[in-house]
Amino acid sequence: MLRAIGLFFWRFMVIFSFIVNIVLVVVLLVAGLFIFHIKSQIAQPLVAGLHSSFVGLDNATIDWTIPVRDTITLNTVIPLNTCTTVTLNDDVPLVVTANIVLPGVGNLNNARVNLSLPNGLPLPICLNLDVPVTNLEVPVSLDVRAVIPLRETQLHDVAQNLRLLFEPLAVGLTNLPDDFNEAVTFIGDVLAGRANLLKENEYTLQPWPGYSMTAGYGYELINIPMPESSRPIYTGIVPVGGIPFLDDDIRPELYIDGNTPQQINQRAQQNMAAQNIPAHHYNGEIGAIIATVNGGQFVPQTITTNPPSDNGIITNPPPDVNATPHVSPDLPIGGPVPTPTPNPDQGIIPPGG
Repeated sequence: MLRAIGLFFWRFMVIFSFIVNIVLVVVLLVAGLFIFHIKSQIAQPLVAGLHSSFVGLDNATIDWTIPVRDTITLNTVIPLNTCTTVTLNDDVPLVVTANIVLPGVGNLNNARVNLSLPNGLPLPICLNLDVPVTNLEVPVSLDVRAVIPLRETQLHDVAQNLRLLFEPLAVGLTNLPDDFNEAVTFIGDVLAGRANLLKENEYTLQPWPGYSMTAGYGYELINIPMPESSRPIYTGIVPVGGIPFLDDDIRPELYIDGNTPQQINQRAQQNMAAQNIPAHHYNGEIGAIIATVNGGQFVPQTITTNPPSDNGIITNPPPDVNATPHVSPDLPIGGPVPTPTPNPDQGIIPPGG
């Protein structure tokens, strides 16, 4: 009985294994016939599409016009100290007392003289007074255009890291053969040691085709430099990157003398701390500090459930006087010298060597 059961089980396993092998062989044959179609129609569009989208995000520029429509109430004192010329808009009669000398007659003292300043007479005058302004409603109507390249903001690091994650895959898939003839040549290059999946190709020259609208066209302030006091400080932190064993071919300059992006970032953070630069200015936490500055203290803002219409302008709500203030422990910035950044790579960093 046990012998019969064992024989049956053995035969079942042999037949089952044979069927599985046949199925696997058929699947492999079918996959081999469609492997180039899968590569060109599925894998490459998916990976290259993700990579090119991150390249496009990094190269994108926000170009938007913000309508400012508001009324400002002025309560202030305007010091006025200037010289100007005014024009009389009517005749001005003058009655003055004068001492008149009449030749051959004598002196006429305390004589009363009637004069008239004519209409249209220009009079030079100097003013030195304080002009009080109380509850003066000043209408504001401006159209403020903002042209902001994302590459010049912190979004550059995010797009750069995502790009580095998919770049070796996108470039490698593009360099893989598209048919059996190219596959034979590719196998020959591999055996000869000439294969380089990260070599420059048509895709690397222009991974992102362009945008459906322009940015900065007709903007007259492009050539005006950023005010020096408003320039951001370059920390030296670099994107971590994607696939480690391929990243050193894409960014070989970061791996000189056994360095890694993580080690470079650690030294950069230590350098920022040595310059007394608070971490929230470069680690992404500045967006969480939505507050108004009040006497050197950060006071959290209140949140209204039904904010009024802003007419296209987002204004800060008044601070909550009952909120517990959080005193910033930041030390003053000691004026570090910004470090220059390398030239933009237009979305593709060529492999070293």
